[in-house]
Amino acid sequence: MDQIVRSKTTPTARRRSARIARGYSLEDLAIATGLTVTEIATAEQDGGRAPEHHIERIEHVLAS
Repeated sequence: MDQIVRSKTTPTARRRSARIARGYSLEDLAIATGLTVTEIATAEQDGGRAPEHHIERIEHVLAS
């Protein structure tokens, strides 16, 4: 029987991968979003408790 293997990539890992793929360092993304490096790092950590408005700012910049 064939099984479909689903990626276990978390939203935080996808955000980090998107940042790196677009050539942003933590510092670059912090400047672009107006957030701190610590706030960006928290949004990229599994179990990190980043406020939703931080996530939205990060995703907005990465989508551009």
